Amino acid sequence: MPPSSKSRVVAIGQVSSYLIWFTVLSMFLILVCALAALGITWTSLPSGDLTIVRLILQSINPGDDYFDWIKRHGVTSEARIFLMFCIVVLAASLEYLMLQLNQLLTCFSIGEIFNRKAIGHARYAFYVAFFSSLFYYAVQLLVLTCSVMFWQDGKISYFFRIFADALGDTVWVGISLLIIWSLEIGTELNDEVELTI
Repeated sequence: MPPSSKSRVVAIGQVSSYLIWFTVLSMFLILVCALAALGITWTSLPSGDLTIVRLILQSINPGDDYFDWIKRHGVTSEARIFLMFCIVVLAASLEYLMLQLNQLLTCFSIGEIFNRKAIGHARYAFYVAFFSSLFYYAVQLLVLTCSVMFWQDGKISYFFRIFADALGDTVWVGISLLIIWSLEIGTELNDEVELTI
């Protein structure tokens, strides 16, 4: 390996070792925020008549007082369980994503950049983020469909908001795929060099 390549690997390892602590801190903060959100949802939200459908429909055009509106009207037991389920699923997805990034950065920190293990962690992180995005857009389309069925206001602005989010996520998916492909090409070249030697 040329000296310049070795110095790059060392630099990547140093940066990755710092970023590992960022992922650990992020996992801790996600856990704390999820537990706090679950506690607030379970204890602080008053009981009332807001169902899951009404919560979803109001999210079309939530305004600044969306959470005040929820507190004023209260939620049914089913809506409370639904909100808690959403919090758990979101937190679990983020935790798993950060865990895979942590493992990827661990590989990078010890100099194992172009190998199958690093690619596996990169792929798992990408799959979690990608399928979470697909689930998010499926829910958004469901909300939009409900708003059309119930003639809820704010459908056009909501559609443009979904479109803008989807456009940004499409760019993110493209960049992520390019990074994964680069890792795969580097791994294949690395394997060929080892076989040649």
